[in-house]
Amino acid sequence: MDGAGQGLEEFIGRYGERGYALLKAILEASRDSWARPGLGDFNYKTVKRLVQSLLGESYNPAPLLAKLEREYGVIETSYKSGGHHWWRITDRAAIEEAVAWYEGREPGEPAGDVRLSMLRAQFYSLDPRGVMDRLARLSRARSLGEAHRRMLRSIAFEVLPLLVEWIERAEQDYPEELSREIELAREIVRRAEEIAARAGGLKPSLGGRVAEPVKYGLEAGFQD
Repeated sequence: MDGAGQGLEEFIGRYGERGYALLKAILEASRDSWARPGLGDFNYKTVKRLVQSLLGESYNPAPLLAKLEREYGVIETSYKSGGHHWWRITDRAAIEEAVAWYEGREPGEPAGDVRLSMLRAQFYSLDPRGVMDRLARLSRARSLGEAHRRMLRSIAFEVLPLLVEWIERAEQDYPEELSREIELAREIVRRAEEIAARAGGLKPSLGGRVAEPVKYGLEAGFQD
C-alpha cells in the first residue's frame, strides 16, 4: 500500500474501528442504487446510519469526514445546502485498499476471515499509538511523581492484560497477517515494563512468556 492508501492505513491506525467503519460505510453508501446521481457519491445521513450499524452504537462521523476531506484528500464536498451534505470519492482505490488491509485480505478479494478482522479491530480499539505516546512521556520524565504513577497504573491494569491476551491469540492464529500489530504490541509491553522496573528500582526481565515480566515486574513496581 502506498500514496493515499498508506495515509489511510495510518488513519485506521489512529482512529481504530471507527476509522475502519467510516471508510467501509463510505464505500457501501456510494454503491447504494438509490443514491441520487449528480449530487455526489454519498451523503452524511446515509454514512452516519451505516457507521452506527457497523459499530453498534451512536456515533457522529462528521469530524472524521472532515479529516478525510482536508487532510487525506480521498473525498471532496460535491453539494452542501441546509441540512444536506454530499461528497464525491476522489480516490476509491485508496479507500478500498485500506478497508481490505484492515480486513486482512487483498484488494478485490471478498471479505473472508472474520476472526482476523475481529483481532485487528480489538487491537486498534486499545489505541496503541496513544498508549505509546503516554509511555514516551513517562520515559522522558526525570522522576515518576504520583501523576505519572497513576498514568502507569492505568496502562498496566487496564490495557496490558488485554494486550497480553491479544498477543497470545494473534501469535498463535495469525503471526504473519498481524506481524506489524504484534510487533507494536510487544513494544508497548516492553516499554511499560522498563518504566515499571525503573519505578520500583528493578531490572526488567524480558525472557520467557510475555505475560511473566509484565505480571511480576509491574506488581513489584507498584508496591508503595
